[in-house]
Amino acid sequence: MPLLYSCVACDSVVLADHADVTGNFEVATQQILDRTDSSKFSRHTYSVNQYNYHVLTKQGFTFLAIADQDFPMRISFAYLEKVGEKFFSGTLPQRATNAKPYEFRRDFSPILSTCILKFNKTREVDNMSELHGQVEDVKGVMNQNIEKILERGENLEQLQQKTTELNLNANRFQSQAVRLRRKMWWQNQKVLISVIAASVLIVGIVTVVICWQEGVFKKK
Repeated sequence: MPLLYSCVACDSVVLADHADVTGNFEVATQQILDRTDSSKFSRHTYSVNQYNYHVLTKQGFTFLAIADQDFPMRISFAYLEKVGEKFFSGTLPQRATNAKPYEFRRDFSPILSTCILKFNKTREVDNMSELHGQVEDVKGVMNQNIEKILERGENLEQLQQKTTELNLNANRFQSQAVRLRRKMWWQNQKVLISVIAASVLIVGIVTVVICWQEGVFKKK
């Protein structure tokens, strides 16, 4: 929400004001002016109900602006600085010594209105900048996600290549294992045949020896 009300006061006397909306701002404004020391430079913000009352005091004058609580404080005080600059640029400060309440409405209220309109548009520009910043943040996150996806794609290609290599190595290992198993089988068969042949030979030799000792081979 925008700036709603603004005024310029000498001590506690309101010299000029402007309101963009209807509301009973004068009572709270007067209470704040009554307890404000305008003789020295200061900045204050008071929260009353749902509004913020921003106060700038300078050279014996008080510049006040009312805005909703979500309106940026920096824009509010930038508005007050601009209003003070325009006020001190003319002859109004010299005429304010004996001025009556609201005497400068004709001279300065249109300036307040113009400044309020300008700085309310500044808030719109500020909102657009904030929205643009959010869009840029979203774009940045999307770009990071795309980069991660592309990087993940490269990793998937590397993984696929490694998987292919593992499959080839597995096939080679399986072929070598089959050949080795066949080789070991033939070696086992050769050993088995050798053992059987040796056993037969030994049995034959023993049989011949026994028969010789028994005289089987002696002539009658």
